[in-house]
Amino acid sequence: MDILFLIRSIIFLVAGLVTIIFPKELNNLKNRLLIRCGFKNRVKNEIKGYYQLGIVFILIAGILFIVSIKL
Repeated sequence: MDILFLIRSIIFLVAGLVTIIFPKELNNLKNRLLIRCGFKNRVKNEIKGYYQLGIVFILIAGILFIVSIKL
C-alpha cells in the first residue's frame, strides 16, 4: 500500500465532497475574488458546474485509492 497515493486520494475526496456540499458558497467566493481582481465581466452563476467537478474529483479519488492498494 502506497501511503502517498492514499493521501492524494483523501485530498481529492475532501475536495469533491466540499464542491458537492457547498457549491453556492464556492461560487460566491469565486465571484468575490473575480471582482477584487478587476474581472467584473466574468462573474457568473456556475453552481451546476460545481456538482460535475465534485463528481470528477470523487472519481479521481477512487482511482487513486485503487492504485494505492495495488502498489
